[in-house]
Amino acid sequence: MPITQTLDLETLVTRMNAWASETDTKRGRLVRVFRSPKTNRPDLQAARLLLLIQEAESHA
Repeated sequence: MPITQTLDLETLVTRMNAWASETDTKRGRLVRVFRSPKTNRPDLQAARLLLLIQEAESHA
């Protein structure tokens, strides 16, 4: 499923899985907080998802 013209959902999930184990990076922390059950505010989750998509696109 294409998210943008250069990124699909499968690629995003693959990159997020790899980033989740990065302990000293902003994107690693971002993935972990995005996946946390404590973060259920839709506006914050949408902003986090946007940042993750932008990060994934920059590596495409």
